[in-house]
Amino acid sequence: MGIDVKKGDLAKHNAAAYKGYVIRILIVAAICILSAFAVELFCNIKLMRLPADIKGVHDTEFTEKVFDVAAIVEGDPENGLEYRPHEEYEAYQGMKCYYIEPDGYVNKLVIDYRNASAAYFDIVVLCENRFGYLESWTTKDNNPIYISESTVNIDKNAKGIWIIPKENNTPQYDNDVELLNVAVKNTPVFNHFRFIFVFLLVLCAGLLVVLRDVISAHLEYGFLITGLCAGFIFCLAMPLSRVGWDEETHLRSVYWLDITGSYEYNCFLHNYIDGGAENLPFEYSTSYEEYLHIFERVNELSTPGETDPATSHHWGTSGFATFSYFFMAITCNICKLAGLPFAYTYILLRMTNMLMYVIVVFFAVRKLPKGKLIMSAIALMPTPMYLACTISYDTVVTGFLFLGMAYLFYLMFTDKKLTWWEYLVFIGGMAYGSSRKSIYIPLILLGVFLPHRIFKDKKQERIMKTGVIVILLLILSTFVLPAIISPSTEGDLRGGTTSHAGQLGSVFSNPVGYAALLLSTMWQHLWDFGIGTPTLDFMAYLGAGSLTYVIVIYLVTITITSENTVYVQNDKKKWVAENMPVWLKALIYFLVFGVMCLIWTSMYISYTEVGKTAMAGVQGRYYIPLLFPVLFTLSFNRVNSNWNKVRYNVTCLLISTFIIFYSIWEILIRQCSL
Repeated sequence: MGIDVKKGDLAKHNAAAYKGYVIRILIVAAICILSAFAVELFCNIKLMRLPADIKGVHDTEFTEKVFDVAAIVEGDPENGLEYRPHEEYEAYQGMKCYYIEPDGYVNKLVIDYRNASAAYFDIVVLCENRFGYLESWTTKDNNPIYISESTVNIDKNAKGIWIIPKENNTPQYDNDVELLNVAVKNTPVFNHFRFIFVFLLVLCAGLLVVLRDVISAHLEYGFLITGLCAGFIFCLAMPLSRVGWDEETHLRSVYWLDITGSYEYNCFLHNYIDGGAENLPFEYSTSYEEYLHIFERVNELSTPGETDPATSHHWGTSGFATFSYFFMAITCNICKLAGLPFAYTYILLRMTNMLMYVIVVFFAVRKLPKGKLIMSAIALMPTPMYLACTISYDTVVTGFLFLGMAYLFYLMFTDKKLTWWEYLVFIGGMAYGSSRKSIYIPLILLGVFLPHRIFKDKKQERIMKTGVIVILLLILSTFVLPAIISPSTEGDLRGGTTSHAGQLGSVFSNPVGYAALLLSTMWQHLWDFGIGTPTLDFMAYLGAGSLTYVIVIYLVTITITSENTVYVQNDKKKWVAENMPVWLKALIYFLVFGVMCLIWTSMYISYTEVGKTAMAGVQGRYYIPLLFPVLFTLSFNRVNSNWNKVRYNVTCLLISTFIIFYSIWEILIRQCSL
């Protein structure tokens, strides 16, 4: 009877707790909607209150002239106050430009033009600032070749505007851009990117606070909430052009993997996928209206028609790298079979990559015995999330290496017997993560040093550790053997005097000199590539963020203040606190150093001209998979924090949320979608 009463009380308590969570989540959802609408109202209130004669879209006259720096006088010239002229405007001196004189508030400028090539404009605005003085302001407007209308954010009380056509990235076409019409647009707009951004930001923060007790005990759910919320708006608002590293190459590789054995596309889509003039870097929307226009044009032009019919092509693979495109290839084939327009397909491919990354890292964080906050923080940094939200196989590398390392460190410290499933996830994660970039596979050697206590018997231990060595040799052979046995006479296909054979010859002819070059170069870039902007706060063609120092302080703080003990059972079946042994730390540092050497050496062979005493091709993103094992070892220390565990964990997750959402706003929403 007593047991039944206790069970009944527990059921009632759980039901009440569940009901409480549901109510709080509904309240958070309501606050999200109200906040998003409030921000939209705030952003449009100025336009809504404009006089009727200024509000709306108004064509304005423009004159073609030669740019004269002397025409831009800043300060208060009528009262003898003139600022020093901007030296950068000297580059425009004597260039053809188009001048308009709106003499009033300009929210957006709509430019219609005739073009045979991509239209690039530098726009100089002489405006009245909040103190009533004249100041100049500049913006760039780089438009893809397939549009002839651009909408540019100005948001200034403009006295004069100079539109200066510039050289573009399509030298194969005549740069004959000619303005046809210019209009001032002062119209309120419901921006669904901004609305969704605010909604997801408030939702993410609200759920972290409301579910803090659950999340503190299961940090992987905090990562999941932040990763999905940030990743969704990241993918949705990303320009429909190659903004990621080599994104056109990855897009082409994904599109090639057609289950029917062939694929069809017209000339526009072929050039777009192949990284032609239709899909160049640094050409992205500079306003919400322009994004919508580009979206419509991509769908329109990629659909085969009478003037641009479809042709059939046989499918192809990308060698060993094909496996890295597996998830996106499934989505791509579904979109093709469903007849989905290409712009939607592009977004869904990015969404697939993001979802795969978030889900894989979720299970990695879930398995870790400690260091959950460290892995979550690294995985949510701007650069890893940016890679996850573009079409790239770097996501597979980082995500599955994190998964493999999570299982590895779990096995290092657990008292339980190893299962075949855990073993397969460990070696599978490390192998799949290294399938495209085999330079990371030496990290799997940590599996050889798994403790004896987790194996059922010596036979199982020998079999499993032999399997680790076999996987290491197989993956490493895809990188080392081709370079040694049959080195290519060519390196970087983009040009230059690169040669695998020639570079290997120079290395082997002077190994001591190469070692000195390697070590000095690695030392010079240790900070930037270790924990600096190129590794954690750089988003390829969209540029660098401004929170690098915040990121560094945050990562250092959680590394030295997170829980520093892992509990394992000793032979007497008692729970004791065990720090990471010195030999294991040394082994991790040694393997990480070895991988760093492989990174620089592989890039020196492939992307550096023969015999040069400078090393080219290495980027900070290559260090991302190495950051976690290093910080993980450093987290074993004697620094303790007196924070309440719930508050500590939720505060850290909220900081991660702030960093990623601020970066999305700064680099993407504000630049490309407002």
